[in-house]
Amino acid sequence: MTTLKKTVFNIIKSDRKTVEMENLSHNELIDIINENIQEKENLNFLLDSLNGIGWEFDIQKNSFTYVSQSSQRLLGYKADEWTDFASWKAMIHEEDRERVASYSVNETRYGKNHVMEYRMLKKDGEVIWILDTVTLGKDLNGKAVKLFGFNIDITEKKSAQQKIEKEHKFLESILNGISDPVMIINADYSVNLMNSAIKEKLKGRSFIDPSSPKCYEISHHRDTPCEGMDDPCPLKTVLESKKAVTVLHNHRREDGSDDFVELAASPLFDENQNCIGIIESARDVNSYIRLHRELEEKTRELQYEATHDYLTGLPNRALFMDRFEQSIRDAKRHKSSLALFFMDLDHFKEINDTLGHHMGDAALQAVCKKFQSCTRASDVLSRLAGDEFTVILKDIKNEEDVSIIAQKFLDIFEEPLLVKGHLLKLSVSIGISLYKYSSMNIYDETVGEKLLHASDLAMYEAKAKGKSNFQFAT
Repeated sequence: MTTLKKTVFNIIKSDRKTVEMENLSHNELIDIINENIQEKENLNFLLDSLNGIGWEFDIQKNSFTYVSQSSQRLLGYKADEWTDFASWKAMIHEEDRERVASYSVNETRYGKNHVMEYRMLKKDGEVIWILDTVTLGKDLNGKAVKLFGFNIDITEKKSAQQKIEKEHKFLESILNGISDPVMIINADYSVNLMNSAIKEKLKGRSFIDPSSPKCYEISHHRDTPCEGMDDPCPLKTVLESKKAVTVLHNHRREDGSDDFVELAASPLFDENQNCIGIIESARDVNSYIRLHRELEEKTRELQYEATHDYLTGLPNRALFMDRFEQSIRDAKRHKSSLALFFMDLDHFKEINDTLGHHMGDAALQAVCKKFQSCTRASDVLSRLAGDEFTVILKDIKNEEDVSIIAQKFLDIFEEPLLVKGHLLKLSVSIGISLYKYSSMNIYDETVGEKLLHASDLAMYEAKAKGKSNFQFAT
């Protein structure tokens, strides 16, 4: 083979072209030479124009067989200074050197292409970040014989990434300083960031996607988003309104007990002011809920005590007057009538004087039960004071019906009451006033007091006529 043909072969063999050398004319060989020289010049121009370094390494010879001229521009090293594996290793930052070299050797040994990010030292000592993509060239037996690589300068990108990571860590340190659980939640319910207050509670738990758990998996141990009145979804609400919201959730414990949590969610926007998620903080409000319930219960108790008789549990005078006035208004509105009984026990003072007040109290409780047995669901039985009771009877048709009911109250005392082993002989005197609907009636605030006073006078009239009877007010 002529020297010219050997030269051509050496130029084009790297392209793996099969050329019948003996069949080429001199002019054809010159054309092939020019074509390949132009291709290589174009490749070198491309490599030099890019912010990277192309190289080829012969594994058996432990030598770089090609390094693009851009090496001098990016690193300050000429192409011929890339000699062997050790020369490349020496260019790597000392903190990354052993890790990168070992990784590259191992991946090559296992026949794997690989990508690495690491720092390199320029000849003047400046540090740059490199993305190194390595492709293996193998022989017919599949053994790696060459490495083809391309190093890209990613310093600017890495600086931006490190800045973001630094800001991310700073944000995380702020969140970790908050005692309440805090999560940054994306629009797809995945949790982008959470503080240590949550992480501590997640130890030992598993998720469908451990790298990106959903907020409802973390908080509610469920596989679907929160919904409904009991557990409204703050993310959905904020995404729709783009405004902060506070909701109350009940994260029930494993034993079924309540675990109330107040969730405060604020919107997160991108540069185009699109709401892309929320930052959510959770606060344990069990103590507040418990205190609130205790306060409500105490308020109810105080309200009950203020409106009911402590001994019998019946409405007291204040509640009676309120219900009486309401009953009169209802009768006026529905064009109906009502009756008011004013009842006073006969001979009750004798019980207190002879058997003591504790026996008197027990007698009042026994009488109360007797009275309740004579009232309808719509009637209102009250204890005004001492041994004085009232009954409001609604929807009265006529005086005859009222008389029948009054007689029932008298009849319960036909037999003596057995109270704490004592047979007590009691009776009751009843005064009755009536409110009859008429289109001429004009309601005023004193009508209730007037009817009460009238029934009181009628009761005294019943006393005067021998007790144990009833009288209608005139």
